[in-house]
Amino acid sequence: MEEFTENQSKTAIKFPKKFLKIALFPLSLAFTFFFTQLYFNQKIDELHTTERELKNQLSMQLIAAQKLEIDISKVEKVVEAFDKTHTSLFNAIVDIEDLPQGEAFKPDFVAKPKLQGASVFGEIELRTTYLAKKLSKQQQFLQTFLAVARDKESMLESIPAVCPIYVSDMERVSSGFGMRKDPIDSTMKMHKGIDISAEIGTKVYAAGSGKIIRIASSEDGYGNCIVIDHGFGFVSRYAHLSGFKVKEGDEVKKGDLIGLVGSSGRSTGPHLHYEIEKEGEKIDPKKFIKIDLKGVDTY
Repeated sequence: MEEFTENQSKTAIKFPKKFLKIALFPLSLAFTFFFTQLYFNQKIDELHTTERELKNQLSMQLIAAQKLEIDISKVEKVVEAFDKTHTSLFNAIVDIEDLPQGEAFKPDFVAKPKLQGASVFGEIELRTTYLAKKLSKQQQFLQTFLAVARDKESMLESIPAVCPIYVSDMERVSSGFGMRKDPIDSTMKMHKGIDISAEIGTKVYAAGSGKIIRIASSEDGYGNCIVIDHGFGFVSRYAHLSGFKVKEGDEVKKGDLIGLVGSSGRSTGPHLHYEIEKEGEKIDPKKFIKIDLKGVDTY
């Protein structure tokens, strides 16, 4: 009886080793799954955190993109306005033949980008690239414009392009350029200038810079007369004066006092007879006297 118990005891000691191996396998599997799940949960939390941060960054970038789009739109309006005015600006100051011929001086010299299908950021990139090219072209235009304008500066100062009497001092333009009935003999004659009515002694100013080439006391009915050579083919004449403030050979600047209104020569009353010649041909001064030296409208 004792032998059996001892053998049984030996058998009982060997049996649990196999059992433990079998029993520990699912337990180790469970631990592995647990820690794996814990690791992945941690990584998923990290990914969610990163996702939230990226969404916040994207949201901030979209807000910044919207502000940038507003700024780009403002710049585009300025650029478009410049396109509409740059040619007329050039033509107003320089002769059309002075305009450089080339792409830089065409209103559509940079093709607009195709934005269809582009993302928000892709559209911004296309628009900013377009504006950079556009502004570069316009900078070229302005540089050329300034160079030509500097060359024309003396010409602009010399052209008799203002009324030689202040609007506040004149009464009216009493007679225009062209055919008219002569106020003395009533015959139809060509009036080669304009008559500006004003009181005797009213100051007369040089309408442009130049040189006094003639001062006459009586010249073909002009009476006391001053003639200025402005260069560039322009000559101006101031007639029926009551006095001179310059002498022949003087160099004058636009706005210099040169004489006084009178009624000398072939005249029916105090006024300034004013003429302009271009390349020896009489032209209508009305085209040149829209304003006086103070910038006041003549008409």
